Amino acid sequence: MSVSELPVARSDEIDRGRFQGYDLLRLRPVAALMHWAGFPYVFQAILLVVFVGLALLAWGLYPPADVPGRLYAKTNLVTLLVWGLWWPVMVWVAVLLGRAWCAICPLELLANGTERLGRRLGVRQRVLGKWLRSGALIVVLYALIQMSVQGVDLHRHPAYTSLFLWGLLAMAAFAGFFFKDRAFCRGFCPVGLLLGTYGRGGMLAMRPVADEPCAACPDRDCVRGGNRTRLDARSCPSLLNPARLKGSSDCLVCGQCVKACSPGNMGLFLRPLFHRADARESIASWPVTLFVMLVSGFVVIQMFSEWPAAQQIFLWLPNQVATGLGWTSHTGWIRGVWALIVAPTVLWTLLGGMVVLTRGASHLAEAWRRMAIPLVVLIAFAHMAKGIAKFVTWAGFLPMAVADPAGVESGRMLAAKTLASPPDLLPMTVVSMVSIVLVLAGTYFTLREFRLAQGAAHRSYQWPTLVLASGLLFLVFGWGFLQ
Repeated sequence: MSVSELPVARSDEIDRGRFQGYDLLRLRPVAALMHWAGFPYVFQAILLVVFVGLALLAWGLYPPADVPGRLYAKTNLVTLLVWGLWWPVMVWVAVLLGRAWCAICPLELLANGTERLGRRLGVRQRVLGKWLRSGALIVVLYALIQMSVQGVDLHRHPAYTSLFLWGLLAMAAFAGFFFKDRAFCRGFCPVGLLLGTYGRGGMLAMRPVADEPCAACPDRDCVRGGNRTRLDARSCPSLLNPARLKGSSDCLVCGQCVKACSPGNMGLFLRPLFHRADARESIASWPVTLFVMLVSGFVVIQMFSEWPAAQQIFLWLPNQVATGLGWTSHTGWIRGVWALIVAPTVLWTLLGGMVVLTRGASHLAEAWRRMAIPLVVLIAFAHMAKGIAKFVTWAGFLPMAVADPAGVESGRMLAAKTLASPPDLLPMTVVSMVSIVLVLAGTYFTLREFRLAQGAAHRSYQWPTLVLASGLLFLVFGWGFLQ
């Protein structure tokens, strides 16, 4: 299809578009990209080559004995790119643009390819069971990754990062070969719940431009089962109904519904964050709730790491436990249990207790489930703040890492102080001020989400939100002004 043949929105569709946001498919270059047969496969293929290359480059590399692991992680190209640059950027992209990363994720391409291979070989591919669809396995996998960060410094050892990358490749290939219908993304991807919860209010959203064409459509190619195995212009590979989308937590913005839609009724809308037209869930599933509690612990310990004095206070108890039990060689694992399980449980019990006392929920478990989806907004904005702090202190090492990908020699020179460390991109005071704005914005959106999701009961959730926000504000203020 040529650019001149691409569908253009009618006047009634534009009126609908104003309500949904601005339809980017009205821009010819964007429409051409989304209708191109190479989208998203070409981008996924390029990133898959990069992914495999990083896994090979990091294989068998460990921090030298004379270079601290924290420093070596910045001088090694793989750990720098994966943990110092890509991870913070992915968090920002998820919050602002929804699951846009998923559209070009190389693991989706691998899973798609092995699914087609298995089907051609006659493998009896299974559908995801209820347990896998719920995200329960994703919670376990995410917890294992974060425990490994605390326990064995996964993010500071290129060799461990290589194993992590190969593990993701193997899992994507396995899930695609033995399951069908984008199983890896829906039930196995370790960051699937993070992208789904952080990205559900993103500014990019696939939605129908108008109701009438979908209601009158005789073919329904965007949901037709027979179209699902096509290479291009498939029905939704995630088993969604594009014509009825009211949320973005499961949509990967792959654009297949745009190509498949014969009336040309699907749009790619740019709209305000957490658009009011989207449906709200008043209560989260248990896997989502447990994930949000888990990620809150991860974000909090990461924020403490930017303020050494506060970090010492936060980690005092697990350090004492490790010393008292004589398990000092396992201090990292004990810190992980504290930061990812114990501390979040205590925090959420206090916050949930406020809700129960004000009769916003009948018991603690219900309070947790009602808090999870709105409160993850504040956690996501705090994660964005941490992402800035990390990015500005790591990005300056990129030229050095490109020149010395293994990072051994540059790491040794930096450790011996024969080479000066590159300056941070921004002073920490500036990072602190920007982070304060982010936490305040997250507080506003969280309170708004509670109001939209809980209705008249939203007042019971104001104090828990403000208490958590106050703690986060104190931390980010301390980064730049109390050290």
